[in-house]
Amino acid sequence: MDKEALEVAAAAVASKSTYGGAATSVVGWLFSSEFTVIFGIVVALVGLAVNWYYKAKADRRSEAEHKARMIRLSQGKKSDTDYGELS
Repeated sequence: MDKEALEVAAAAVASKSTYGGAATSVVGWLFSSEFTVIFGIVVALVGLAVNWYYKAKADRRSEAEHKARMIRLSQGKKSDTDYGELS
């Protein structure tokens, strides 16, 4: 599995765990279980942090690709072909 696919998968899992943690908090609140509420909040916060990390990483990667495309355009080259020469 390549690195980008792994990051996308990790971001998807983090997003799902955020929702799962929030749902666990609500269920714990409904059943008045303090441990379940705390556990749900912790899971939601961890999922949120992991999701933020991978989204920020994807943003940096997109920004670098955009800058490389702009350089190619300023040199009169096509920006949508031959990605091997972007660096």
